[in-house]
Amino acid sequence: MSQLVNIVEKLSKSSPQAVFTTKKITDSGDGTIFDYLYIETEIEKYYKKVLSDYRESNAIVFLCGSSGDGKSAIIGQNQKFFEKYYDVHIDATHSFSPDQSAVEALDQVFDNFKNNSKSLVVGINIGILLNYAREGSDKHTDIKESINHYIKTNNSKGTTHFINFENYSKFEITDNSISSIFIHSLLNKVTMHSSLNPFYNAFNDDKNNDISKIEHINFQLLSQEAIKKTIVELLVTVHLKYDQFLTTRSLLDFIYTLIIGPELLVDQLFESNSNSIMKNISKEDPCSQRSAKLDSFILERVSNKSDQKLNEFIEQFNDIFVDNILSKANASLLIRIFYLYRNDQCASNYHHAFISDFYDNTTNDFINLLYEHKEYNKKQDKVLIRKFYTDLEKAVMSYANKQLPDLSKQDLITLSEINNYILCTEVEFNPDWNAIKKYEEHSLHLFPSFLNVNNQPIGKLSISLNTYKLIKAINEGYRPNKHDRNTIILFEELIEKIIDIAKETQKLVIIQGNDIYEFKNRDGEIEVKSHVR
Repeated sequence: MSQLVNIVEKLSKSSPQAVFTTKKITDSGDGTIFDYLYIETEIEKYYKKVLSDYRESNAIVFLCGSSGDGKSAIIGQNQKFFEKYYDVHIDATHSFSPDQSAVEALDQVFDNFKNNSKSLVVGINIGILLNYAREGSDKHTDIKESINHYIKTNNSKGTTHFINFENYSKFEITDNSISSIFIHSLLNKVTMHSSLNPFYNAFNDDKNNDISKIEHINFQLLSQEAIKKTIVELLVTVHLKYDQFLTTRSLLDFIYTLIIGPELLVDQLFESNSNSIMKNISKEDPCSQRSAKLDSFILERVSNKSDQKLNEFIEQFNDIFVDNILSKANASLLIRIFYLYRNDQCASNYHHAFISDFYDNTTNDFINLLYEHKEYNKKQDKVLIRKFYTDLEKAVMSYANKQLPDLSKQDLITLSEINNYILCTEVEFNPDWNAIKKYEEHSLHLFPSFLNVNNQPIGKLSISLNTYKLIKAINEGYRPNKHDRNTIILFEELIEKIIDIAKETQKLVIIQGNDIYEFKNRDGEIEVKSHVR
């Protein structure tokens, strides 16, 4: 086994070292690769501040997050600095004996806490937190009340403090783009050409021993800044499109899969189904894109048509890698290479001819909307937000009036259909600017929508990328089907809220065939009009 494989395998989710414990794991006696890879995050900075501020307050600090988020790593990394002041329950899913539940173990932890003068740190997921609030001992009603207060308000109470990974995204949005300092730093740590990097040292050891395998080519590819940048963009995309959950552990397993193969990283990235991240990235395979230019390129490669400019690109690209990875490249591999380098200079830049074929307008529009919401108080015009609400109104009316599209032109919305009669009424939409201004959204995969219907607020609707895409598609004539079920449910719930408010109007219109009957309440008297469509 190569040295590189030996060290990269420690990143796998199946590795015994994948789960952090308070017991030091040694690697050849010189520390751990996880010590080297460790990156201090904003949540850890805040965690240390809270522990410093409340170390003598007999406080409880709950560090809340999902499995793999890095709760145990943060607690363990800082334990020696605070062990004088804090006891630690590093994982609230664990108990102290086989016949003890996690809730009973927490009762015991809180008993001990109340019987000594130290503060307490608990690593916990939201599920266990909720379970304890319901099932925990009445001896600890005060703690249960603090938990319930946090669940309802997202705020800490008294000397019980909650630090939640959900409030600390791995992504940052700046200048109409989403990036991730954390993920990029992690990729840089693994591939950095430095004697301080155990991965690079292992790669060089193999190279000096004339060992050259797929993992070494993949390590070289992952070292390319353009590829790292595109991988981060792909992770942003799957986070937005598929609500992909990205924990530190899952990202390390992702890096392991990219390097180990068994395919070339360029293909492995889009063909592997070894974990949820890879499965979702495979849906973004540029080879599945359809355009006249890409289709023509594929046909020309299949027919072995000569292309001198492409040959120059391949020759120059191969010069970068000793292994000449494009020497027998097929159309799929070339298209993926073009995609991975699409925003950067590479060889003769032949790949730049395909940039527009890889551009996702809808996703970029959505990211721009996220940014305008984030910068709401700094921007004056709100052009994108205004356009979104215009599009939302149009989509709602189009979907609600699918049987009679002309109703939308009259600001009428269908309430119900009974036999051959269609009941509708007037409706007026306006953005709830005050609510939009006040609301703070921590997530970077959705933004909040607040709409007034007939001057009444309908509450918050969270707009994800998929919901945004559906709105645009409906306005382009698309009719949702069973494959849109999860997204359309949210859309239909919005329409139900709108209809509930619209029913309170003073005007009702009934349509039967070509006949239209209007009923209007004028100071308690019903005025009736009829005409033909």
